[in-house]
Amino acid sequence: MNLYRIEEYPEIWADACLRDSEGRFMFLSLYGRDGSLMQFLAAMELGESERGVQRFHLQAADGQRHLVDVGGAQRLAKHAGKLPRQNLFGPLNHLWVFDKSLQTPDQANRIGWALHSTAAGRQETTGLADRVWQLINALSPVALQDHWREPVLSWCRNKGATQLMDSSLYPALGPVQAMRVSLTDHFTAFISQEVRQRRLLLT
Repeated sequence: MNLYRIEEYPEIWADACLRDSEGRFMFLSLYGRDGSLMQFLAAMELGESERGVQRFHLQAADGQRHLVDVGGAQRLAKHAGKLPRQNLFGPLNHLWVFDKSLQTPDQANRIGWALHSTAAGRQETTGLADRVWQLINALSPVALQDHWREPVLSWCRNKGATQLMDSSLYPALGPVQAMRVSLTDHFTAFISQEVRQRRLLLT
């Protein structure tokens, strides 16, 4: 497992971070002692004028630095757990901090996020594709057939309806992948057209 030290809070480490196209983190997996983690969370909740944390850096073992923007703590949720006491580092907590939009799809605007944890840091696209297809079905205003999966996923990729949260500027860090799904009226029009022209068969 690769760990990234938070430069501004050297007692806290991250093993995964996902950022959007503006550099705001959408998902962050942290390890540290309870007091250090609570101090970091409190700093993120303070405004810049109150000397809070608006951005921070994750530093890899090779010294490479990754800038991360907080982007407003009001959008964030958290989930905490404790590691077994029988470990090399003593009493440590594991804290997940994430954008609330990752939890529940926006049905009104047909926007959602599909997340997938990759085993041992390997890039496994099959599991993520399964989750993306499930999310597309949940967001779609029209019923979809399972055998439409490949042409529908292909259309979504080509039209930008699905966007992997990973770029050269803000690469995904750690064993987590995420895909943003956004279905506009063009999606519904595509499905209707393909069914009418019998490129998508109902049976």
